[in-house]
Amino acid sequence: MEDNKIKKLNIPAADLPEVPRTPEGKIDLDAITIETDEKNNKIIPDDIFDSYYRELPNGVINQSKTWRTASGGKLKILGGDPEADKAIHEAGGKALQATLVQRRSIKEILEELSRRTVTAEEAEEYSMEEGTSLLEAANLAQIRRAMKGDTKAAEYIRDTLGEKPVDKVAAEIETITAEDRERIERILHRDNRTE
Repeated sequence: MEDNKIKKLNIPAADLPEVPRTPEGKIDLDAITIETDEKNNKIIPDDIFDSYYRELPNGVINQSKTWRTASGGKLKILGGDPEADKAIHEAGGKALQATLVQRRSIKEILEELSRRTVTAEEAEEYSMEEGTSLLEAANLAQIRRAMKGDTKAAEYIRDTLGEKPVDKVAAEIETITAEDRERIERILHRDNRTE
């Protein structure tokens, strides 16, 4: 059992500090506790905490003020009080989630930008009419590039117009009619009777 715990921690067995254990095999916290804080959290040496933090119960603190989370991770204590720091970490997590919800997708951003019209300066610089949408301007740029021999731009135009060879072949394939389905069913039914 001891060997499995050592493998989980990815620490060579020779480098692990010795810890006293209870008859059930758990770490004897009373034997390694240096002191307890005002909230009755046990404070243990850094080396033991770092080596065995996944085995320690929630609320154990090391001398450097790191505490073990319920999920088995470690969090740095901001002010020395695990409960207050947990609230700070949770508030940070909630703020991050709120920010992620407010982020727009690339599609939403591109849709918004494509509706924007070019400025007078952009219209003059790229030789296009004022009031042209950015989407129209981008497609006009592709046409201009294709006219200069850019094959990728020409492929973009062809594919956008629905002339992509793969799409064209797929569109030419006939679908199975109801009569065809009936024939297939009769053939399958006939083959099953002969077996």
